[in-house]
Amino acid sequence: MKATEEFAIGLDIGGTKILSALVSENGEVVSKIQCDTKGGAENFSQQIIFAIESLLEKDAIEMNRIKGIGIATAGVIDSKKKEILYASNLGLENFQIGNVLERRFGLPVQLYNDANAAAVGEWLWGSGKGKHNLIYITVSTGIGAGIISNDSLLTGSHDSAGEFGHISINLHGPVCPCGNKGCLENYASGTAIADIARQRLANGEVSLYFTEELDQLTAVDICATAKMGDSFSIGLLKEVGESLGLGIINLIHLFNTEAVILGGGVMSESELILPSIRSTVQKHGIQSMVEQVKIEKSTLGSYACVVGATGLFFCKADELAALPH
Repeated sequence: MKATEEFAIGLDIGGTKILSALVSENGEVVSKIQCDTKGGAENFSQQIIFAIESLLEKDAIEMNRIKGIGIATAGVIDSKKKEILYASNLGLENFQIGNVLERRFGLPVQLYNDANAAAVGEWLWGSGKGKHNLIYITVSTGIGAGIISNDSLLTGSHDSAGEFGHISINLHGPVCPCGNKGCLENYASGTAIADIARQRLANGEVSLYFTEELDQLTAVDICATAKMGDSFSIGLLKEVGESLGLGIINLIHLFNTEAVILGGGVMSESELILPSIRSTVQKHGIQSMVEQVKIEKSTLGSYACVVGATGLFFCKADELAALPH
């Protein structure tokens, strides 16, 4: 480490884990600590404070070299008030995480939706570096998107822009928990992959690898067997790519973006899904709009959220003006 180098602390908060990282001014993860998430405001507060303190102690960084704490989280947030309004998977409601951490550490705090944080990370340091328009899509338990348009992060009036998983690709499809029919999440999320596989196998479709204990089957299993040549799993993931491709066409047509960057747990096996996404976009999109768009995997991978959450603290003046703060 350089003696003059500055850092920020990033937190990627999910329903099952919290990833805490010390991030350099160049977007590099210097060190990290990961722990399981414990729900409820009191447990949660103690846990994130402990994680940050452990990180600071581990790296022995002087506080005057820490520019702030950036948080990426799922759920409904208010970035201006730095408050998690509702996160069912965390057992939190109206939780003022910004106030908790600012009082404890005396550092500025920024709060992001997780997909928005990842979009910022890819824009500043990842696959989207140098681009003025990009869309980051996370495909994991659910599906979300972060949108950079003309060097500005689009958050919407209440930080809810980018609910990509809840666009409908089939008005006659199954009812989604959100109340809509045929949401993309019902066809292409990690949860959906497992649900669809279990239903089809129970209805008589055949796989050499899945014959019993179907209730334990996961998207990870489907990806693993697809790599082993299982035609059932290969066919299902091809359909997943087609569904994502149809959704991505809508985003390209709406935002005229330069790049679509895909991350999240499901896309860790992107070679099984990306070809189907690309071919669907090329087949069904407006050619003059889709032919110039790069569709690629995230280069920041599992660090996209935690790195992106620190991005605001290291932006140049012109970049800083474009981001919410």
